[in-house]
Amino acid sequence: MAIKARALHHQVADEMRRAITKGKWTPGARIPTEDQLCQTYGVSKPTLRQAVAALRTEGLLIVQQGRGTYVRDTADQAPRTAIDRTVTRTSTAYGTNGDQWHNVEPPGISHVKLEPDAAETLALPTDDVAYLITRLLAHADTGARLRQTMLIPMQHVAGTPLAQPDATITTARAYAALSTAHGPLQWTETVSARQPTPDERAALRIDIAPLLISRRITRTQDGHRPLMVETTTLPGDAAELTYTIRPTRPASKDRRE
Repeated sequence: MAIKARALHHQVADEMRRAITKGKWTPGARIPTEDQLCQTYGVSKPTLRQAVAALRTEGLLIVQQGRGTYVRDTADQAPRTAIDRTVTRTSTAYGTNGDQWHNVEPPGISHVKLEPDAAETLALPTDDVAYLITRLLAHADTGARLRQTMLIPMQHVAGTPLAQPDATITTARAYAALSTAHGPLQWTETVSARQPTPDERAALRIDIAPLLISRRITRTQDGHRPLMVETTTLPGDAAELTYTIRPTRPASKDRRE
């Protein structure tokens, strides 16, 4: 089997990365111009631009419009916003540590038909109707942004305050209403990452960082009935997620005799 040579722009990116890691290009310094780098590496401008784009994606370079391309200085990066994902409960309410976030724009509330992936997650037929509540939020202290969506099937909100959704329906209020109607709750959450779309870059003010995606499913406490899907998207370089983890009994089939 023939071994394919690496693309030329990857080879150029390797050389530029070495210039940074070995200190030839120091943090905060402007790198040579396109013409100079094309001459140094013997490549065309399109190839060089692909290499620069790769190092921007890695967070090693940053472009300042009208000034040039610089080695990213980690000391200049904004501090991360700590986001506690723990759910608390008192005798009267649920808490989600969301007091420090405020709406950047009015929340969006709509009726939607479940897409196949959401229908499978919620164990419901495709095209069932659900409420979709969307928020763009900013942190009061750091200004970090996140987008949050709550997808709640109509059949789960009958007879609850969620039946008439408005801009005041927060995650904590949704938990309380679902708990009253369906009993004690539990949650499972997965976190993944991907590159943001142009619209996400603009809304969340992302430069080159990947997007973190937290997907939380609210279930009845026996774990059998999913009630709501909550998705939170945020810049990977601006926030960190923390969780409180408590031991649980393993499923009976997993227990050792």
